Amino acid sequence: MILLLCLTAAVKGYAQSEALRPLDTGRHSLGIFMGSTALIGIDYIRPIGPKTWLRSCFSYMDFNVRDWETNLNRYEQYASINLSVRNSSLNLLVDHLIVPKLNLRLVTGIGLFLMNDFSGSIKLRDPLKINDVYFEPDELGYVYGGLRYNLKFNPYFGVALGRLVHPSRRLSVSLDIGTFYKGAPEIFINGTALIRNNEHNAEILTNNMSGYRWFPVFNLRFGYSIDHKDNP
Repeated sequence: MILLLCLTAAVKGYAQSEALRPLDTGRHSLGIFMGSTALIGIDYIRPIGPKTWLRSCFSYMDFNVRDWETNLNRYEQYASINLSVRNSSLNLLVDHLIVPKLNLRLVTGIGLFLMNDFSGSIKLRDPLKINDVYFEPDELGYVYGGLRYNLKFNPYFGVALGRLVHPSRRLSVSLDIGTFYKGAPEIFINGTALIRNNEHNAEILTNNMSGYRWFPVFNLRFGYSIDHKDNP
């Protein structure tokens, strides 16, 4: 949270320092971004109005965590956790400048999520004692499951602070804060060995998480103008 606040303050200070410069909406830009929706993302910006831009984006989020051992800082038993995150998308966004002095933009659009699921498994690292009987981790088995969103086209709403293009420089920086509507998630869960037959819990968990339909977006973007102009 401290890092996010520092990034927000830095971008806001940059935007305010540049607020008195003239607008130049006729420039095109290429950018890279990273944050909650992308390990790395790329985009192309083109003007479509006096204070409006069209953004075509590709967000790549596909990574795995293997054999992460933790006790969550509260349990005696350590567990080995595997995680997979697959959340890549193609996005089409429209930015409209609403507060020029702050370089504040309203952003709307839609995302086509090519991959839209999260999965994992958890297994005890050490033997577990139950009623003076020790069970090895392989005897107990492991629990695996995940979460998927079946809605492929996801509307986006948000705001952005900073410049997509700069009137006299090639480089620009901006911050996106918003949310994708992903619909109700679907949960799947099961187990092996002694802890198998957990699939009956999937429907309960799906119902309990039906309200979690919005995915937060917090992305930092760095842009490069590809039609640089020597403005005064």
